[in-house]
Amino acid sequence: AIRPVLGHRESMWFGWSGGTTAGGDGGDVSVSDFGPRRMVALDLPRREASLYYNVFSNRTLWPLLHNYPDRVDVRGESYSAYRRVNRRFAESLSPHLRPHDTLWVHDFHLFPLAAALRELGWPGKIGFFLHVPFPSVDTFSILPWARELLEDLLVYDLVGLQTRSHARNLMHTLIEEFRGAQIGDAFVYGSKRCRVGVYPVGTDPDTFRRLGAAPRQTKAVAGLRRLFPDQKLVLGVDRLDYTKGVPERLATFERLLERRPSIRGKISMVQISVPSRERVPEYASEKRRTDEIVGRINGRFSRDQWIPVNFLYRSFSQRELAGFYNEADVCLVTPFRDGMNLVAKEYVASRDDRPGVLVLSKFCGSAETMTDALIVNPYDIKGTADAIHRGIAMGHRERARRWTPLLDEVRTNTAAAWADSFLSDLADS
Repeated sequence: AIRPVLGHRESMWFGWSGGTTAGGDGGDVSVSDFGPRRMVALDLPRREASLYYNVFSNRTLWPLLHNYPDRVDVRGESYSAYRRVNRRFAESLSPHLRPHDTLWVHDFHLFPLAAALRELGWPGKIGFFLHVPFPSVDTFSILPWARELLEDLLVYDLVGLQTRSHARNLMHTLIEEFRGAQIGDAFVYGSKRCRVGVYPVGTDPDTFRRLGAAPRQTKAVAGLRRLFPDQKLVLGVDRLDYTKGVPERLATFERLLERRPSIRGKISMVQISVPSRERVPEYASEKRRTDEIVGRINGRFSRDQWIPVNFLYRSFSQRELAGFYNEADVCLVTPFRDGMNLVAKEYVASRDDRPGVLVLSKFCGSAETMTDALIVNPYDIKGTADAIHRGIAMGHRERARRWTPLLDEVRTNTAAAWADSFLSDLADS
């Protein structure tokens, strides 16, 4: 999503390198220049990085923002590390900033960054974009440091969210916490004024269209077709994360095979799950659950040369994904909660004017604009199984009727349009 911004203007990307140091002092800063683009990366002390990333970001903020209050891990030491790391980022970033630069901060790992930069005296415009949902005030207020993080957000000139409902939740939370006022698209509290806007992120449809039109026989896709030569294919592509509902999606496919024995041997599911945060216990548990359900389905229903589910636990290149998208008759995008989910848009862009069927959860941001998909409630296993069967059986005329507005949406709300819209509003703020 960021690539179109970096590719067409003088820019700098700054972030954690992913590397750690053994000591407690600040790590090394590496600088690499690629024409008009500069990449600046910071190492972090090992224990501080673990508390900041594995614990507070991924075990506290991630479940909180996705409305899983029972999974929120509240630890004072991890919150302190989170604030220290953001201070380190600010101290390492500020020497590279000029007074009239524009800074665009991304995601919940960096809520306090603007406040830390202001304390260091940097005066430029700062915008913030949250790629994940923002929950209701009742959920967000579970966090003991909720007010402090909201104060951090008020330092930004513009805060962007994926959907109208996420923006409403944030504005309501700010009003309840500070008793300030909403004036137009801004929240005003004392001398602070922060704009809140909706900017649904897009993909790069031209890239996926080119990949989709190119010869598709990558090794992975060729192997897929050898396994399933004459079957309808249902595809899921996700990081393996409990918010994506992969085990429940597999259980839905199992229900479909139970209730409709006539389709056995004629339909197969391919679930691609990209490894994610494997050191976090909740994610290791999700992998075990998924393995168990895949084994159960294949053990119950496999026959002759037919395997109902092919589970691929690794990452794939964009070219390989475009090949999978092109082979899929139905794409399942059924998270329990998601900020946007670009898989839905990549699927449509890859196939271009060759209609497939998109089955889309009502709880992901893309459902707000991709209303011609088959919209489902992923908690309703029977209803979702029926939607999959409807997608498999859908005739060309209905597929084409639904596909045209989906393709128009993907071509209009691109990554470049998303970035241009946000940065234009930030410039005017």
